[in-house]
Amino acid sequence: MIKKSYNKLDLDVYEETLDNGLRIYVCKIPRVEAHAKLTAFYGNDILEFKPIGENKYFKVPIGTAHFLEHKMFEQEDGVDIMDIFQKNGASNNAYTNAHSTTYFFTAPNKFFENLENLLNCVTMPYYTDKNVKSEQGIIDQEIKAILDRPIYVSYYTALFNLFHHHPYRYPVAGTSESIKKITPEILYTCYNTFYHPANMVLAITGNVNPKETITYIKNYFKDKKYPKLDKIETKKYDEPKTVYKKEETVIKDLTNKVVENVYKVYIGDADMSVFKIFTYMGIYLDIKFGAISKFNKDKMNDKNVLKRVDHFMDEVDNYLVIHFDTEVMETKNTFKEIYDNINDKEISEDDFNLMHKNLIKSVILLTENVVGVANSITYQVREYGNPIYDMHDIYQNLNFKEFKELIDKLDFTNNTKVVVTNK
Repeated sequence: MIKKSYNKLDLDVYEETLDNGLRIYVCKIPRVEAHAKLTAFYGNDILEFKPIGENKYFKVPIGTAHFLEHKMFEQEDGVDIMDIFQKNGASNNAYTNAHSTTYFFTAPNKFFENLENLLNCVTMPYYTDKNVKSEQGIIDQEIKAILDRPIYVSYYTALFNLFHHHPYRYPVAGTSESIKKITPEILYTCYNTFYHPANMVLAITGNVNPKETITYIKNYFKDKKYPKLDKIETKKYDEPKTVYKKEETVIKDLTNKVVENVYKVYIGDADMSVFKIFTYMGIYLDIKFGAISKFNKDKMNDKNVLKRVDHFMDEVDNYLVIHFDTEVMETKNTFKEIYDNINDKEISEDDFNLMHKNLIKSVILLTENVVGVANSITYQVREYGNPIYDMHDIYQNLNFKEFKELIDKLDFTNNTKVVVTNK
């Protein structure tokens, strides 16, 4: 067990890597209920890979990672994982995104009972023809419910139109057609490859004893045997900088219009870490589209705009993906206004300094947020290999000159537009 510290944040993290490769991070935060997050680095952006011990690529249907997440809650002995959490007073859930699958719980007591339940959930796969077929029906209903919501229709249409080849373009839940192709054999192949402890990370935060916690996890795994896992080879995609399709209109039965505008920004030739690029872009978007931005104030007074123009950002290989969505009575100039604003790179140093200070405050406030700390550790291990313990120092040393040089180099012209309307 190695003790590390987040510089200037009064957060200690105890690290341990088990013989099977599982990376464990325990951060004690007194007076706060315990939170545990177990993440497998397997999401919807992996559709072709080489299973352990094989040399040929194995291709899976769209939505397999999400399907696998659902099936991990079914145990051969009939034990209801969710029911155990509930009886122990824990809130729990799981989710799959493009990059990973995560299982978690938060609980004020019975920590080790809940932790054992979490570990049981992801170490005891049980897939049969019968329970896979049953799950196909459940997920098909979930997919149809998603497609009934205009905001999801606009979102997934935009992603499909943004990328030419990368699997990020496909819906996480898959399609009604793709999930019918999933079999127990496919699920076991994916499980044995991606749910290997060496491809997972366990982050635990809150009022826990790090030494006792790590000892407990070691004892849990001591009799479980796993083959050696080298780096998992997944298919790479030659993704062009352009978008697959620039615009699309989708007809649905609704009163107002939902608009989605997504930008594909190449960062492969930027001369700085992805962490800093992502941080600087977050500042830029807050200046241009955040709560106190001129753009946001104008939209609040625009009677045509019925919902705040929301935005968020993701990383996909050498690209930043920047989403904007809102609901309007008429599309008018909505897309043009977003385009003009993101491409207007005239930023004052005062605006930068204000957002810079807010960023540093947000990092300090993170220190008592058990979910936020666990999310940060998990995300940083997935993206960069380790927690960024000098995160505060990096944020502190951000500067306007470097920020402006980066923003000026980035191309904000490649984007796709989607309108969901009734006509």
